[in-house]
Amino acid sequence: MAGLPAEVRRLRFAGVPPISAVAGGASVVALGENNHYIREFTVLRTALLRVLVEELGFGVVAVESGFPEGRLVDDWVRGGPGDARAVARGGFTFRFADPPEMVALLRWLREHNTAGGRVRFAGLDVPGSGGSPLPALRQVRDHLAEHAAGDVALADAAVEATRPYAAANNSAALARYATLSPAQRDAATAALSRLWLRMDALPLGPDPRGTRIARHAALGALRLDEHLRELSRLAPAEAATLACSSRDVYMAETVRLLRLLHGPGARIAMLAHNAHAQRVPMRLLPNVVARPAGAYLAEELGEDYLAVGVTALGGTTADAQVDDNARLGFTVGEQPLGPPAEDSVEHAIAGEGLAAEPVLLDLRPARGANGPSSIRHVAAHAPVDVLAAFDALICLPETSASRLD
Repeated sequence: MAGLPAEVRRLRFAGVPPISAVAGGASVVALGENNHYIREFTVLRTALLRVLVEELGFGVVAVESGFPEGRLVDDWVRGGPGDARAVARGGFTFRFADPPEMVALLRWLREHNTAGGRVRFAGLDVPGSGGSPLPALRQVRDHLAEHAAGDVALADAAVEATRPYAAANNSAALARYATLSPAQRDAATAALSRLWLRMDALPLGPDPRGTRIARHAALGALRLDEHLRELSRLAPAEAATLACSSRDVYMAETVRLLRLLHGPGARIAMLAHNAHAQRVPMRLLPNVVARPAGAYLAEELGEDYLAVGVTALGGTTADAQVDDNARLGFTVGEQPLGPPAEDSVEHAIAGEGLAAEPVLLDLRPARGANGPSSIRHVAAHAPVDVLAAFDALICLPETSASRLD
């Protein structure tokens, strides 16, 4: 059990966390969370985004949600038609914007742009809640129909080849994928690979931005297919010590695309789970780790990437449960949080008497030192070298699960 080294900077706050004190000149700032659908985390991250956008000039908000679905949100926050709740439901995967706190975040982005701002929105993740490539394939087909009609058949073939496993979410898709023969799995991968190779070979043409976006959508469909293959093999008897998470590879690739589309000076605020944002491998099984998006970005950007973990000492957390009758195939309830594990960063924070108010920790001065070796993950704890995983950490006294509309 290790506490917080003396080198860690402890910044207490009562209102908005002093993110400016740690953001520096970073081009990509990831704001994490130890679980999705948490009311206090969304309120906190909205306040952080306001500082990053309004005071520090961040121009892109990129969220752990489907890349093709995110176009609807980007259009709406820039003044497009539609109702905020309908956009939230249609423009996010995994029901991430069903809570009213996320709808409020979207309304603020639109208000900011209405007042003269120019912030853009993007989804980072594979399409269809990790369960269906169809949203991406529809986008690709539309682009081909306009710019390369002779290749539309490749998109249609990919739709048909992936239809046997396409489902409302990744859990349901994985169950379907498990029933497919090796030949069916390979046929889907081959169809998606042929489509992506063709998209990659297409000239940028009169719509370079649109071609790059469609190409990336095709890649997302292929990454989703490969991720299902990875998950189907993720068993202790078969898995390698270092596995691959194609979802995380794709989220890092999306950040690279956003930097290309919006220019080298663009600053990106990234909202993702702590496990995706951290700079070091995440543990999937006791003997299996995989590199998250944050590890790829940290390797590429160095100190130009800032990973901010977000956690809490107590309260309740969200509890997602499969329900075929619910929207997107699952419901979200609430469960209590147990006491922090003795080796956790939450336990170390509480041990310093910091439990009564929120605190922002700048961990960078202590990197390489001995420190906490786990952090809350949903209702459990994930083993990780916290000082190596995050550049900064925000800890709240307690949390509660959001209500999904």
